[in-house]
Amino acid sequence: MTSTPPKWLEISIRASAEAAEALTPVFEKAGRSGVVIEPELLPQKDETDELTPVPGAFALLKTYLTQGAEADAGRKIIEDAVGLLRAFNLAPMDELRTRWLEQEDWANAWKQHYSVLRLGRRWVIKPQWQSYDLQPNDRLIELDPGMAFGTGQHPTTQLVLEVLEDLVDAGEVAGRALLDLGCGSGVLAIGAVRAGARSVLALDADEIAARATTENVARNGFSDAITVEHGTLGAAIDGVVPVPGLDHESAYDGAFANIVARIIAERAPALARALRPGAWLIASGIIAEREAEAADALVAAGFTIERREQRSDWLALLCRRDPISVQV
Repeated sequence: MTSTPPKWLEISIRASAEAAEALTPVFEKAGRSGVVIEPELLPQKDETDELTPVPGAFALLKTYLTQGAEADAGRKIIEDAVGLLRAFNLAPMDELRTRWLEQEDWANAWKQHYSVLRLGRRWVIKPQWQSYDLQPNDRLIELDPGMAFGTGQHPTTQLVLEVLEDLVDAGEVAGRALLDLGCGSGVLAIGAVRAGARSVLALDADEIAARATTENVARNGFSDAITVEHGTLGAAIDGVVPVPGLDHESAYDGAFANIVARIIAERAPALARALRPGAWLIASGIIAEREAEAADALVAAGFTIERREQRSDWLALLCRRDPISVQV
């Protein structure tokens, strides 16, 4: 007897950047496959035009839950979090929306929002199911992100890739060993190796993200250069333990931390220990209102902030590991 595939509950909300930062981990916890984040973008003239977020605009958050107890429990987690934000008038957002999808509709629901992106001067992020004629000197990143964060559409990912491009041009990526903390779909790790990095260790506390990165790394032919681990750096977080052997001195020449301000602040000392003196760190995923929290922790841990980039309400900080870390 053939069983009927379960339906999927799609839960979505349009929210300000501040509310989106607060709700993203809630959606990740509640959903079966993480969270999809879709910023509102200015129109493109053509496919070669960069995607630019509308300043101050809301972003759309989505997650998907299977029919039954999971959907009931996940919806309650999200409704409680939204209600708490509303009760204290903490951040503007629209009403929570829900709809049921058949299995086939769910499998393709997120794909309609992704297309080929050109970022910076040479990056091309291409969904695996689309075709694209590469231009000379393009750096291709091919993704099938699933529900993992990191499709290139979010301002934070774009900022990191643009700063990374300048580091590539300055000769600070080719042949280097790098660390990607919070790798999401693997977009940054793949981009770094495409630009000449010798190796990348990609970590994510979300098992779904680590699995998505592993698949995307293989899709791009970089399994020998990129090691993917489900885990974190430093102390355990939310039951996820650190990957053994990482909390030692000066192992990496550069790092990405495209996460959120709170986690960057918590992990700053561990990042300082993992990076060699003089190594670079691109810290992003920072909402403007939380900049001081991340920046102060990075400076205290032994980093100098060399550059600040902002797009819409989001920031990226290019930091340099001081010769002697002031925090252990």
